[in-house]
Amino acid sequence: MKAWSNGRMKAAKHRVMMSGDRDRYSLGAFAIPLVGTIIKAPKELVNEEHPQVFKEFEFMDFLFYANSEEAKRIDSAEQIYAYASQLRNY
Repeated sequence: MKAWSNGRMKAAKHRVMMSGDRDRYSLGAFAIPLVGTIIKAPKELVNEEHPQVFKEFEFMDFLFYANSEEAKRIDSAEQIYAYASQLRNY
């Protein structure tokens, strides 16, 4: 979401607070683009005031890299985006 929106939107952090001893149930809902989908900011979100923040990248390249052993040692999501965007030229 952050790369697609040119840095303007960020995913919400998931936090649940409960009190007492009641059971808690969670459900995750995820959307994954089709193989071959290129993630890039729409031209409407890139201008002189808001230059392109992330180079475009193929989503599956990012997904596989983000879950790799190498990426687990990286603290910054921006560094992971930067690496994924360099895997291929689009």
